[in-house]
Amino acid sequence: MNQMQKKAMAYANTINDMIQKTQEVQERLNPKFEEIKKAIDNNKLKDMKSSDYLEIQGDFQKGTDEYKKIAKVMHEVKAPARLMGIQHNLAVTYDEYAAACQDMVDSMKDNRDVDIEAFNNAELKQEEATDKISKYIQKIFQG
Repeated sequence: MNQMQKKAMAYANTINDMIQKTQEVQERLNPKFEEIKKAIDNNKLKDMKSSDYLEIQGDFQKGTDEYKKIAKVMHEVKAPARLMGIQHNLAVTYDEYAAACQDMVDSMKDNRDVDIEAFNNAELKQEEATDKISKYIQKIFQG
């Protein structure tokens, strides 16, 4: 394996690791998101135990912090020359995803009160960023 192939392999491994870490965080947080979303939709936030709500809020922040670390790696990874543009777009979009996650956390106040408009906007931004991330990853591994 020549030097370029080794660099390409290291790059692919890093991207795979970041995808896996992202999926792990998403799988861990999704049930909690569904719980909050259901409480919002049914106007039952105040019925939640305060400790459960605060735990979810804290878990969301921990997950968002993990996404920010992944975004940092996405900016630092050295892509093969032919993928540099796509890699840049992926890193920027990952920043957008992490920011949307932070927006969601910020929409959740400590007293079981959620800025529903901000929460829903954050959810939409996350979905848009996720779609773009998926497209960039497809391009990276098809290229």
